[in-house]
Parts: sequence; structure tokens; C-alpha cells
Amino acid sequence: MGELRTTRASVHEWTGSRSIEQVTVSTFHDYVCRQGGPHYLAKYDHGVYEFAVDVLDAGELFSAGSDASPDRRHFYQAAGQQLAFMMTALDQQLNDLETGRLIRMVLHAERGAMFCMSVTPKNYVLAIVFGAAAAVKGRTARVLPQVGLVRDADVFVSGIVDGLRDRLGIPSQNPGGWKSTMPAANAPSADEPANDETFRSAVQRRSSPLSTLGGRLPDLLRPDELVYLAHCRSGDIVAEADLLDHEQVVALRPAHLPPPAMRTLYRRTAEGFVTFTRQLSQLARQAVRGRMLRIVLDVEQGAVYYYRLGPRDYLVGVTVNQKRVSQADRRMGELVAGLVGAGASFGQ
Repeated sequence: MGELRTTRASVHEWTGSRSIEQVTVSTFHDYVCRQGGPHYLAKYDHGVYEFAVDVLDAGELFSAGSDASPDRRHFYQAAGQQLAFMMTALDQQLNDLETGRLIRMVLHAERGAMFCMSVTPKNYVLAIVFGAAAAVKGRTARVLPQVGLVRDADVFVSGIVDGLRDRLGIPSQNPGGWKSTMPAANAPSADEPANDETFRSAVQRRSSPLSTLGGRLPDLLRPDELVYLAHCRSGDIVAEADLLDHEQVVALRPAHLPPPAMRTLYRRTAEGFVTFTRQLSQLARQAVRGRMLRIVLDVEQGAVYYYRLGPRDYLVGVTVNQKRVSQADRRMGELVAGLVGAGASFGQ
């Protein structure tokens, strides 16, 4: 990918009908040339397309067999505009969770990914990367959040948004949790199993014979990281586990939302992904090809994650700790990759 960033000559840029500060266009122009940057970068304000820059004229993209093409720019622009509207709509739908505004969305498909991140409400940066973003059939399963093509662009675009917010004199929202410092050396690690009695007594679980995951979900829970997990089939929950009764989780949530109320809200969100995913997949298919494998809805206080398990099955997770958004994502990705690697069948 490095050769795509070595020259400005291959960068295409164009502006919409609105008046744009030329310095912003120039800044995006520089970003898209850099190593790890996205192949397509655009700006939308209140659903209105402002401008975009890309490296779609670089021949190396085509040699990789990707779906990137300068002839498809109008599709990318349309998909970005629809995603900006969807970002606003999902922000409103997630409002009941009371974890803040939706600040980052990741749509991770088999042959690329789309990102939409909020600078200010309804003011978005849209990015696309093209290329193999999933395991090749017959090869070792990949941990999706660790796919370099996608992860690098994710971190990169988060940095762009932080830079734009800094120009406006407002602090970082820490999209993705990328800016978080590592836990203190003497603090308990969220990567270590929690075996204390407080943890065990707080775990709530339910599972049906339809799920082979019910017994594994509690092992992923951490009070400072993943606090809710659900295995869904066609929009119905067939297994779930949570730590919503844990005192550490309760302290992070509004007093008027006791654990049973939180559980109801998360169940509704998990079941709703059967609709969200259908809509987002149709939207993303204009830009990136292949099945939708992973969706991240990153809010100001945590994130909601979707992972595809099969044609009807999916896994939903929730964290309410913004500093652990990327770690919680990785934990879910490792579980799914392990299931695929072990030959688990969900009708794929």
C-alpha cells in the first residue's frame, strides 16, 4: 500500500456546490497520500456533500483485484451521503441507551470497509478502504479488528477527526478508544479472567438449546470492558450474558436506569440489529463488496458491536467504557475467529 502514498499526482479531488475552505481540502489531500490512510476521503455537513479526495487513479488498487474504480466515484459519493443520514438516524435510535452521541461507525465487509465519524453533530468525515478484509476460504480465520487494512484506516480517520475538532477548540471524543493510555501497572488487567465472588454473583445469563455459545459468553465479560453479550438468530436472542448488576457497571450508568431497565434496552438493541444490518449492508454494497462481517457503533461512552456468525446468526456486544472500545472489539473478534477456526457451523 505504501506506493499509493508517495505521490500527489495520483490524487483526485473535487468539490461540491458549497463553499469550502481551501485549507481543509488541502489537508484532506495530504492525508489521503499518507501510509495507512484511506483510499477515499470525503466530508459531509448535515447530509450535504462538500468535497472528496481519493487515490482511485492509482493502478496498484486494480492489480489487487479490489472493487475500487474511478468510474464508481458517483457510487461512493451517494453511499457516503446515505451513510451520513443513517449515522444521524442511528444516533437518535441509540439515544435511549443514554451513553452519548454516536461518534463513529465502522462497516467492515469482506472486500473493504467504510467509516463515518462525527466532527460535530451532523458534520461527518467519510472514508473507504478497498481490499481483502476477511479470511480467505481455507486459510486461518482473521481477527477482524486486527486486519491491518481496516485498523490502520480506522486509527487514521479518528486522528483526522481529532485534528478537526482541535481546530474548532473542542476536545477529542476519543473515537475507537485509540487515544487511551494503557492501564496502570498495578491495576487489574481486563485481559485476565475475573474470578472474584463479586464478578461471579453479578453475572446474569440465559441460554436456549438453539445456541452453542451460551456457556462461552460469560468468559468474555469484564466490568470495565464488555458488559453485555447476546447471540441472536433472525433477530431473536437465543443466549445472552451480562454484568449489568455489577457495582462497577451500575456506577457508570444513570441512577434512573437500574439493571433490569438497562437489560431491556440492550436486548432491544441486539434484536434490532437484524434490521440495522440489512439497511447498512445494502448501503455499503454500493462502495465495498462482500458480506457485512462487523459493525461498530461507537458512542461517547462506549460502543455497540455486531459480528456476523452465519446467514441468520450474529453476536452483539456492549461496552460502556470509552477507554476500552478497541480492546472490547478485539475480544469479540478473537471469539468469532476462534469459532471459525474450530469449524463452528452457523449455516454459513
